[in-house]
Amino acid sequence: MRLSISARVTIACTLVIVMALALLATGLSVSNKIHRADLRITLLSDALSREDLLDQAQRRLRQDIGRLTRDAERRVKVPDARWEDLHGRIAAFKRRSSQAARSPGPGSGEVSGVVTGVEDAAAVFAAASDQLIETSRFRPSGIKAAMPRFLSALTALENSRSQSRRELTSAIWRAAEQNRRESRRDIVSVLLGGLVIVAIVFAMAIWLRRRLVRPITIMAARLREFKVGESHGDVPGLERADELGDHARGLHEYRKAVESRRTAEHRAEFLANHDMLTGLANRLLFENRLAHELARSVRTGDVVAVFAVDLDAFKAINDRLGHAGGDRVLKRTAQLLSSCVRGDDLVARIGGDEFAVIQVARSQPEAAEALISRIFKTASAPSDEGVAIRMSVGVALSEQGQTGDELHERADLALYRAKADGRNTARIYNKHLKDEESQRVRLARDLEDAVSANELRLAFQPIADAVSLEVVAYEALLRWRHPILGDIPPDVFVPIAESSGLIGSIGSWMMDQALRTASTWDPKLSLAVNLSPIQFRSVGLAAEICDAALHWRVAFDRLELEVTESATLLGFQRDDVLATLAELRGYGARIVMDDFGTGHSSLSNLKEFTFDKIKIDRSFVATMHSHASSSSIVKATIGLGKSLGLIIVAEGVETEEQLSLLRRWGCDQVQGYLIGRPAEHSDIGGEGAMMNVLK
Repeated sequence: MRLSISARVTIACTLVIVMALALLATGLSVSNKIHRADLRITLLSDALSREDLLDQAQRRLRQDIGRLTRDAERRVKVPDARWEDLHGRIAAFKRRSSQAARSPGPGSGEVSGVVTGVEDAAAVFAAASDQLIETSRFRPSGIKAAMPRFLSALTALENSRSQSRRELTSAIWRAAEQNRRESRRDIVSVLLGGLVIVAIVFAMAIWLRRRLVRPITIMAARLREFKVGESHGDVPGLERADELGDHARGLHEYRKAVESRRTAEHRAEFLANHDMLTGLANRLLFENRLAHELARSVRTGDVVAVFAVDLDAFKAINDRLGHAGGDRVLKRTAQLLSSCVRGDDLVARIGGDEFAVIQVARSQPEAAEALISRIFKTASAPSDEGVAIRMSVGVALSEQGQTGDELHERADLALYRAKADGRNTARIYNKHLKDEESQRVRLARDLEDAVSANELRLAFQPIADAVSLEVVAYEALLRWRHPILGDIPPDVFVPIAESSGLIGSIGSWMMDQALRTASTWDPKLSLAVNLSPIQFRSVGLAAEICDAALHWRVAFDRLELEVTESATLLGFQRDDVLATLAELRGYGARIVMDDFGTGHSSLSNLKEFTFDKIKIDRSFVATMHSHASSSSIVKATIGLGKSLGLIIVAEGVETEEQLSLLRRWGCDQVQGYLIGRPAEHSDIGGEGAMMNVLK
């Protein structure tokens, strides 16, 4: 019995419908399978991100513990609140590590052992940290004995966390590879189903081809595009209401699932090697690239330059703009550095406000100097953001047989020198810089024992009335006579004391000794003492000075406290500093603005705080006769002081001509070698102090 055409068509159509539905079901099944696999990869990526966040928290915790233990070893008084805060942060770190270890997710069995090891290592690290803090707090002498356990726990935690990240990354790649194999098999199945449908429809009448065969052929082509990762258009027939429409929509969902999977794979790879905030390379990629470039330079003869870049006063930006504003500045800095380098250079964010650049060139240091010039030129350009980017840069050039860590350390050393030289500048590492750093380290070490070894002393320089030349005050000046190196200039050892944290104890000693000496003077004479900007970080500075003055029975109205107008002193701590000065002034002390005219905000400071005296910097006095601008500045400053009712003191007066000119302009007081050199003698402040220095 022959089947009618309609029967054949019906059978063929029935077969086509059945196979189309089967193919549709296969596509939906594949889509669901890929969705589950993508979810698994996403959760594993989230676990990797949590590990990165915990690693950053651990690094910050380690740095804070190191700072407090160093302070404890130096016998620096640390407030109880800082100890308790650190205990709380350690406990929070332990809880976060435990919560991260117990977070549910697919594939947890693959990495559960490693994650449990991280949790255990975090607990041991927290316990060792608590023990080290308690030892530092109540028994500083036991820090060295407790330190090995802490370092061992820290090393174990870092190793466990590194192993955890490696296992998570490996699990992600295994899941991706499994998805790839299964997708290939599913694609082949769908292709076979499509080819069978095409074969059945091909036997039908020509008039069916346009409505049935052609769409299926195109759909098969789209499937092949999915396989090779290409896409030249949408799946046809999405708008149809029949089975082919369902088939097209299933393939469309399948393509979306494939694209989603590929995006997740790229995202996982990116997170493993890049900083999430700026998109730059992270420390891991930086270290790998640096090792690769150093190995390659042995063959090519190129020189590898490492740039260590650090934002200046970034804490002040965070305090003023908040963390969101700080993040914007970090992103701008990343864009700035990326716009200045060549295409084959690498810009990385190492952590916090620290960046690094790897530059490979045959002509060094010319290429490095050119990049430094581009960076600072771009940074100085006007910006609509309202926050200027200021950065310090240290550069080190590779040598034969040098490791990446050694090269980076040299760049950091050059960076420290750039900061010490005033910030917003760059320095290139050289042998002279290494020798200077060794000398600085030695002086910092010797300075710790300078007070107890009686190596520090005070010299007193007179300040006289400009008209009568009668001495009205003495300024206490700090001197250091090193037992081996001899006299060390104050402009050398004072910055070392400030950077090493010794300026607080040295400043207290200087204030006590100066007040002790002043207690033997004629009560009409005043005592001038300089205060370092770093001393204002102590909340009890005013009370400490008050107690010392009461102890030596020196009236507060005899005390003149000199402060500079540097950005460090009156920058983002401005309100706290002005409050301390107001408290000291309330006791009766006079507040003197030292080195007037050399800062960045002289007039603003006079508006914000009522000073009693202004000291004109010696650089203007020395050039009054040779530079008209210096003469105008001195004269204008005297006039400004008169209009505000302030006493004006001129520093560095060394000639009769300078004194005569200052008298004519109405300067109140003078100080310098013409009046008297700094001296150490027991009768300072006695009757012999009232002298005419021109005799």
